[in-house]
Formats: sequence, C-alpha cells, structure tokens
Amino acid sequence: MTTLQERTRRPSESSSKDNAACHDPLLSSNSTPVIQLNCAESVRERGKAQESNKQGDEHMKGQRKDEDEDFPDGGWGWVVTLGCCIIAALVNTVGPCFGILFSRFLEDLGTSSVNVAWIYNARSFTLCLTQLLLGPLVLELGWRRVAFFAGFLVAFGLGASAFAVSAVYLLFSYSLMTGIGSGLEVGLLFTIIPHYFKRKRGIANALMNLGISTGQMAGPLLISYLQGLYGFCGSTLILSAIVLNCCVGASVFHPVEWHTRRRGSGKKCEAGRALIPEEDTGALEATARFFCNVFQNLKLLSSPRVLIIALGSSLNTTGFLNFLMMAPFALQAAGHSLEESSWCMSVFGLCNLVTRLLVSSLTDCPKFSKRGCYMAGTAMAFVSVITFSFLRDLTWSKVVMGFWGCGVGSFMGIHSLIMVEYVGLEKLVSTLGVCGIMNGLCFILIGPLIGVTRDVSQSYAVSMWALSSCFAISFCLWALMPAAVAYDRRREERQRKSPA
Repeated sequence: MTTLQERTRRPSESSSKDNAACHDPLLSSNSTPVIQLNCAESVRERGKAQESNKQGDEHMKGQRKDEDEDFPDGGWGWVVTLGCCIIAALVNTVGPCFGILFSRFLEDLGTSSVNVAWIYNARSFTLCLTQLLLGPLVLELGWRRVAFFAGFLVAFGLGASAFAVSAVYLLFSYSLMTGIGSGLEVGLLFTIIPHYFKRKRGIANALMNLGISTGQMAGPLLISYLQGLYGFCGSTLILSAIVLNCCVGASVFHPVEWHTRRRGSGKKCEAGRALIPEEDTGALEATARFFCNVFQNLKLLSSPRVLIIALGSSLNTTGFLNFLMMAPFALQAAGHSLEESSWCMSVFGLCNLVTRLLVSSLTDCPKFSKRGCYMAGTAMAFVSVITFSFLRDLTWSKVVMGFWGCGVGSFMGIHSLIMVEYVGLEKLVSTLGVCGIMNGLCFILIGPLIGVTRDVSQSYAVSMWALSSCFAISFCLWALMPAAVAYDRRREERQRKSPA
C-alpha cells in the first residue's frame, strides 16, 4: 500500500512541478486544465507582442527610409552647393570689404566716424530685416526667382555707388539696395543646403563656407588691385559686373522635390513644400498670406531657445562685422598703408576659411558639440578684439587677426547647423527671419553707438573694448541654453497634458 500511494503521488507532484511556472494563486489545486489553457494563452500573447514589436521596428525603419528619401544627399545637391558657393563668394566682397572699398573715398570727403558707422550699420540693418521676409517670399515666388532678383539688386546697388558724391548718397545706393539684395541671398544660402542634405549636411555646409571665406580673403586684395589701376569709380563698376554673376549661381536652385528618390510617389515631402511657390490666387490673397507668415514667425520669440539663438547670434554678428569694418581704419590710423591693411584682412579670411571648413565637416560626427564649438569661438573673438586694441606692430596684428578669424569661423561656420539642432529643419527659415530682426536692431543701436564712442574718445582702442562686450554677453547667453531647453520641454509636456 505504501508503494502504491507513493506511485500515485509522483505523477501529481511532477504535474505540479511542470505547471509551477503557470501557477495562478487564485485558482484551486484541482484546476490544472485551466492553468494549462492560461499558459498557452500567455504564450500566444507573447508571440503576438513580439510580432507587434517587429512590425513597429519595421514601421520605424520605413519612416527613417522615407525621411532619408526626402533628401537627395548628393546628385543635384552638389550642383546647388556650387551655386551657393559662387553666390557666397561674390556677396562677401560687398559687405565685409566695406572698409577697403570706401575708406579712401570717405576720408577724402572728411566723413566722421559716426556717419561711416551709420552707412555700414544701415546696410547691415537692412540686410538682417530683409531675412524676415525671406520665408513668405519663397512660399510665393520660389527660391530661384528670389535669388535672381537679389543678385541683380546687389550688383545694381554697387554699380550705383560708383557715382557717389556724398555719404548720404551711399545710404541709398549701398546701404539700402545692396542691403536688401544681400539679405535675401545670405538667407537663401543658409536655408537651401539643409533641405538638400541630411547625412552629408556638414560637408555641404563646409563647401558653402568655402565660398564665404574666399570672398572675405580674396575681396580685399582684388579691390585694392582694381583701385590702384582704375580708381574708385572704375574699380567699383568692375566689381559690380563681377557680382552680377550671382544670377549664374541662382540658376541651379531647383525645388528639392525634383531630385528626391520619392518624386514619383505622389507624396510631397516637407522640404519640397518649402521650395515650391504657392499657386497664383490673386495679389490680395498673396499679400495676406505674406503678412500672416511674417506674424507667425514673430511668435517664435516666445521660446527661450529661439530667443537665445537670435540674440546670441545677433551680438556675435554685430561685433564681428563692426570690427571687420573698423580694423582697416584702425590700421591706417596706426601708420600702415591700405595694401598692408588688405593683407591683414586676407590673413583673417584665410584662417576663417580653414576653421569654417574644419568645424562644418566635424558636425557630421555624432559626438561633436556644436554648442561647445560656438562658445569657444565666441571666447576667442572676445580675446582677439581686446588684444588687437593694444597692438601697433604689423606682424603681431596679422597674428591676432588670424586668431580672430579662427574664432569667427568657429561660430559662423555652424550658424545654420546649430539652429537645425535646437529648433528643427521645419522652423529654420522662420528662425533665420527672427534672427534677422534681432540682428537689425543690434546693428542700428550698437553700430552708431560704437561710432560715437570713437568720435568722443578719439581712440579706436576704446571703441574695440566696447565692441568686445558683444561677444562677452553672447557667451553668457549660450551658457544658459541647457536651462532654456529644459524649460521648453516642460512647457511642451504641460501643453500635451492639458485638455484641448
């Protein structure tokens, strides 16, 4: 009997061991069939969950593939990059070379530093304010038409400046005409390349910066050479004809949708929508859409991220371009010739070129910190401006101008890429427009104030010390960016949780 009882117990014990993994404490001891059914159902559910996860992964991969197909990442994109490079080189012989182009002419007229600052900063103000209109204009007309008009306006304004007889005349021909054209062209350069590239965006941006730095490096030497041969009027007319080649670069600005791999699928990509003009629905409706888009862009200033980007980049740009305008005057006041001043500016252009190419290419590396690079460049620019104010020796001036060029290249080389990182591609054009407003306000307020400081103190060094504060404030603002990002995330979470 004992043996029979032991034999009877063993199957039930083994059965309970087999079902231990599926045991439900809510079931009784004699409910083994139900336990086995529940175990089978749980196995089926796990299988369904695994299939669902696989389908989700495949869907995510498909989405990424579709997003990648929205960007040509090569092909015609490289032709567009070449067009941007041409425009960037030509436009940057007009603005950054202001001191070389007009210094002798304005000195012969006896123009004060305040009036010189007004001419230069009025152009910068117009340039920046025009960028607010870029997004609405592109939606109505398309990239190519806007780029053609802007290139022609820059060349025409520069040609008209050749016949200037007073500083007031330059306010209209140089400040207004070339300012509007240059503002549109610069905005186009910084926005069209991110729409054509994704994985190779850093390399394409580096090539575009190659054009910018080429203009800043070769422009002073070319203008100095032409003025030596043909004087102010003749050299300015020749430069105007050269700048007209911006229209050649603009001719390759096709809509992105023409060159994406999904162009036949009937689905219009986000990038394509930004490059194709709206249908003609009448002048009144087009004007209403234009001002509505401008107003929507201004709402971005409610975001601390956008505010830091706009104000920080505006202070950096104001300090950079005003020092670039002031340096040739300061070098000539120190007893150096126009040709020697041109060589100093070319050293800056060369170092700026190398740094822009380097940092733009490095942005494709996942671990590269764009914010760290931007802040390091701002700190270098601050130190360079302070140091330059104490120098008189030409060799050391060239060294410091080279160091300053490296600093400027570090933050200007990733100007648009750092915007894409913090606000996304869909808000890039709008953010550039908001930055344009801030830039314009900084130029029109800070620029003439620097000129007044120079006239009152009779010292370029004091003006440079005041100008260096722009870089210091910008550095402090960018140090607050992590806090701004965290604030925006909390606000977005609150908005998602709040009822509609």
